[in-house]
Amino acid sequence: MDTKKLTTLKADCLQLRQHIRAGDLYQSLPQRIGYLINQIDVVSATTVIAVPDGDVETLIETLNAGLNEGSLTTITDDQIKQLLPHLGSLNPAIRDAGCYYLLNEALQQQLLSEDQLGLIFDTLIQDDQLFAHIDEPQNDAIYQRSFAILILAVLLYADHAGFHFMTDARLEQLVQQFTTYLMLERDTRGFVGTNGWAHAYTHVGNLLEELAEEPRLARADKLMMLATLIERYQRLNTPLIFGEPERLSSYLALITTKDDVYTEYVLLAFKRWHQQLIMQPAPKSESAWNRVFNRNRLLEAMALHDDFPTAVSDYLDEELEFLG
Repeated sequence: MDTKKLTTLKADCLQLRQHIRAGDLYQSLPQRIGYLINQIDVVSATTVIAVPDGDVETLIETLNAGLNEGSLTTITDDQIKQLLPHLGSLNPAIRDAGCYYLLNEALQQQLLSEDQLGLIFDTLIQDDQLFAHIDEPQNDAIYQRSFAILILAVLLYADHAGFHFMTDARLEQLVQQFTTYLMLERDTRGFVGTNGWAHAYTHVGNLLEELAEEPRLARADKLMMLATLIERYQRLNTPLIFGEPERLSSYLALITTKDDVYTEYVLLAFKRWHQQLIMQPAPKSESAWNRVFNRNRLLEAMALHDDFPTAVSDYLDEELEFLG
């Protein structure tokens, strides 16, 4: 993405967060975030240059063998640096069953130090990981972006489990980068041909849920991310049909039980969403119908939960009766 445009969007996001922290903009937050999202242009496609996988295949085989045999006791910084670029591989055996699996297993088996968790975080939080080709038509950089988000969610989970590598500065960087990412990501693909899972919006749900559980995070920042998700979701022009509504509904159930302010905001945003649909002409395009059915699938997924606050459950009952 163009550096100047990205810098401007980040500054706008930060300004909104500061206003919310000051207690401003609550009622107008949907419009303010929606305005920023609507200003994002889709630019012409450019070539996505994938890192050749040949140099990492042997490493993956070696580390997997060590895991299976129980002989792997450590992973070096150099090995981590060799694995991370291949989270964007188009080969699911390298990306998903290889690099992601190894990093996740190494974390679960406590083979990574807190410094190494910091190394992984500091690499994946960068612009070239999270925003590569993000303002272009659907492209192969989605794997890099999506799996960076997934690993960041795993890292925050690890911090919550007791690793404590997430400094206040890193947490602030995560919130700023992720909020900007939520405004930008439009790729809704789930399983893609021979490339396997893209699943950006499932991974978004994973990270949102971990951030909802973060005790150091201000309510204003959690509200900003909640509001940004809803505004971006309702503008997605392609279908979410690979379990993403179910994943995101779990996050919405969690966040609305944390504080009344989130419940009130969800009701405000969803009622506004309903009113906008009523006021619009009947859908006449594929993208318009996708927006309608994305919303319907989200409402249906939310209705399956029994852990929403009563006010949200009552609203869902009314909406689903209206959908009939």
